[in-house]
Amino acid sequence: MKKTRKWSSLILAAFTVLSLGACEDWGQMDPPAGNDVNPKLEQVANVTFQGDFDPTSMNYYAYEGGEIAEIVVDEERDTVLHCPNGYARMFNPLSNYKVQNGVSLTFWVKQAVLVDEETQEALDDDLEGALFSFQNANGTQRMFMTANGWLKYEGTDGEYEANNPSNLKTGMLTPAGEWHYVAITVRNDGYSVFVDGNQRIDKTETDFDFNKIVQFMGNTSYIYIGSGSDTDTREMWIDDINIYRNQITSKEQARPSMGGEEPDYGNYLNVGAEDCSSAWWTTFSPTIRMTGDTNTHYGFWNYGSGGGNWNNFVLVITNGKERDESGYAEYVVIRSDAFGWGQYWVDGRLTHNLNFDTFIADMNGAFVDIDIVREGNKVTVKTCATTSDGRTLIQEYWFEGDLAETIGSFLACDASYYKIDVEKTLVGGKVYAEETYTIGAPDCSTGWWTQFSDLSVVTGNTDVPFVHAFYNYSSMAANWSNWVIVITNGKNRDESGYAEYAVLRADAYGWGAFGNTNDNADLISLTHSFNWDTFKEQMNGAFCRVAVERKDADLTITVKTRSAAGEVLGDIIFTYPNGITTPDIGIFFTVDGSYLDFRSVGYMPFWSEIQQ
Repeated sequence: MKKTRKWSSLILAAFTVLSLGACEDWGQMDPPAGNDVNPKLEQVANVTFQGDFDPTSMNYYAYEGGEIAEIVVDEERDTVLHCPNGYARMFNPLSNYKVQNGVSLTFWVKQAVLVDEETQEALDDDLEGALFSFQNANGTQRMFMTANGWLKYEGTDGEYEANNPSNLKTGMLTPAGEWHYVAITVRNDGYSVFVDGNQRIDKTETDFDFNKIVQFMGNTSYIYIGSGSDTDTREMWIDDINIYRNQITSKEQARPSMGGEEPDYGNYLNVGAEDCSSAWWTTFSPTIRMTGDTNTHYGFWNYGSGGGNWNNFVLVITNGKERDESGYAEYVVIRSDAFGWGQYWVDGRLTHNLNFDTFIADMNGAFVDIDIVREGNKVTVKTCATTSDGRTLIQEYWFEGDLAETIGSFLACDASYYKIDVEKTLVGGKVYAEETYTIGAPDCSTGWWTQFSDLSVVTGNTDVPFVHAFYNYSSMAANWSNWVIVITNGKNRDESGYAEYAVLRADAYGWGAFGNTNDNADLISLTHSFNWDTFKEQMNGAFCRVAVERKDADLTITVKTRSAAGEVLGDIIFTYPNGITTPDIGIFFTVDGSYLDFRSVGYMPFWSEIQQ
């Protein structure tokens, strides 16, 4: 059918930064060939159709008799691009970069369920209309892909096609009517397609030089959405389009959460009435204690009644005793509005950047990070509140005095309410930003026993579990191509006398001083409820929490796992009784065809609140 343009938007000379966020300044060219030897994965565009997206950065069209593509609101994904027998065109952002070993795209897509208008009988899904295509300025050269994974290339240097639905139906985007996450890489020797984290196509080609297609995709003028094959694309919706130069890794191939941001899984400890009716000094969070030189980190959402600046979080640092316990004393009480009191409060010592003209609105719904660090008899407190529009409000205070060996802290309500993030509230540990503490290669190529995390040393019994929380990415070569935890006698691998108590893999198999988990069920206990038919796919992109507890000679490891799709997998519970003989134990992780991105490490006082 002839393509007809129904409406013309402004054609931009270059993409706006608002619609496509490159890792470098837009328009910055790569260095000359020869200066960039190793292929480097770079995201060159991210189109979300919401927030700062500029709709004039695309042109919108309709097929003859169809409707023009438009931005609409979707119940599940907010604003998306709707192609109701229409399509859109954008400039190719890869043209400002030098592709090397591949071109990759990820996006969410939903195809319409097709029915006959007269009989209302179900029709076959659209497998021939292009999801996207790369074309030159006059459309005489092209490369397109359909919902069947049909890739077709027509260029001056040759032609190629694979997975034509007239010969083979892959069913990779079934069922229609549902959102699917698609990750595609066209590389120098073929192409792969992942759908919802599962590999559906992996084509290696020896009879055609795929570098021709890669270079065409990197240099052609336009990218079309919902157009490019010989057949009009039927109705579809598309969202969150990411374009990369070179080959994406298992991290990008893993299915993210539906909303594009981490959903609320409910792993919070709620403190106070949600209508902020809890009166002063009536409602408190549990006391967190720390002994000796260490630190406590709080992470929580703050909600205030709006009555006054003080109707927000209140931090209390004590001598470690409970409020109704004999000898209870408060070292300092620090309010969110830079006011305080207590035994070691000094007027004028607290510094801040608060704006009291906007403070009440700033704090309502702000996420608050508090770090309490003790060194000897000196304690430093730093508070950073991140407002809903991304500004940071910072307070800092320190005090010193005759402190108890164990000190405590808690939050008090004053017509306020808190949601404490139990996975970001730690003792003796640290919270990490994305990709600041990782092990393994992002493409999951790291071999067994070649990369390791830092050693964490736990002395004596654990009052609360010591937890590593991380995202796990897998090559999916085997069930064991995931995280591996090692429990030692407190020593690191390169130390004299190093010995291993236990090694536990993500697939519920282990070994160590007890032998191995298969042969010594009478000595150790290990339980799980994994579905081995889906395990490899579920573990790629999964969020894992691995908790270690010790009581005298007994060791327990508990693992909580949530897949990238939000599925809660059954816990692993491993117990090794009466086997620990040293005052300290050491904990580290290694990888085996996997990649770990740590988010927190430390004692987790509210571990029992984790539901998902």
